[in-house]
Amino acid sequence: MGHNFLSDAKTIPMLLLFYFSIVNLLNLAYADPPYRFCSNKSLYAAHSPFENNLQTLMSYLASNASVSKQYHAYAGNDPDRVYAQYMCYNYIINENCRACIDAASRDIMQLCPNKRDATVWEELCQLRFSNKIFIGKLDFSGNISLYNRKVMENSVQFVPVLNENFCNLSKKAAFDPAQNMCATGKLALPDLDTIYALGQCTTDLSSHDCNTCLQVAIQNISSCCFIGRGARLLSQSCYFSYELYAFYESPSVSETSATVSETQKGKEWMILKTVLGTCIPIVVLAFLTASCIIYFRRIRRKETDEEKNHLSFFQELRKSRGSTFAEGNKVSSDEVPRMMELSAIRAATDNFSVSNKLGQGGFGPVY
Repeated sequence: MGHNFLSDAKTIPMLLLFYFSIVNLLNLAYADPPYRFCSNKSLYAAHSPFENNLQTLMSYLASNASVSKQYHAYAGNDPDRVYAQYMCYNYIINENCRACIDAASRDIMQLCPNKRDATVWEELCQLRFSNKIFIGKLDFSGNISLYNRKVMENSVQFVPVLNENFCNLSKKAAFDPAQNMCATGKLALPDLDTIYALGQCTTDLSSHDCNTCLQVAIQNISSCCFIGRGARLLSQSCYFSYELYAFYESPSVSETSATVSETQKGKEWMILKTVLGTCIPIVVLAFLTASCIIYFRRIRRKETDEEKNHLSFFQELRKSRGSTFAEGNKVSSDEVPRMMELSAIRAATDNFSVSNKLGQGGFGPVY
């Protein structure tokens, strides 16, 4: 049975193909938020004062997100002081802001374990912490460009117009006090759908730094994504996005609840894929290992059974001959045949030559 299983040459390749298919499936999960930027400069130890300060600060920011869409704070004393800041995108309601920051505070601990400097971007918000003070400082290191792979037809000719429109939007967000570092706009282009855009900065930046951050974001998108049907630039100090629908218009309470529900389902599905990707390879490996063990045990058992059969044969033969001699009382017990080496038998029979064969008995040929 074990031999039949492993003798099929297709079995192991199919199992390996199944394993790598699961791995590739998991890689698709990273196309969705959350996105992360984890600095490798320094780490904190488990159960250290820094970790305690970080956990306290994450809990505090999540609770504060229900009343404010942007906030920064710090906890602890040097050298274990932690600085943190969150920004919810301006078009969402406070209820969704709190849910988003609550998820971000958990994700950032899981995605950047033991890092002293990290940023995570969710679908509707972003969260950052560091052991160094960054409040009020422009930082566009670690920018992430995302875009829709479906392209807009005949869009290349409108790139200059889009650039101008987006730059004006950037200045509006940065220099118009009434905008509070966030501005939206739409642009209707001939033979194209209307383009809706949003630019937003963290409110701790100066107007000049806000404009610089958004201009860099627009340049990043311009270099890769203007022909896409939608794009966004994730920065540690600002956020820029455009789509072919009015994504920033305030939805109803029921719609926002549905959005939160869909986001939660997406996270549950990502967790399920992660669990499956961890468990299935282990199960496959255990199955292969168990199969190999069973296979070799059965081979060993077969060899042992053959050895027992041979031994039983010689014991029966010796017993039969011994009984005959005893009944005839013609020979002494010293003359009872003894066990012989196979090599001696081969030599005596000229390797079991047919010319030396005397006949055929119940136990086989007789030489």
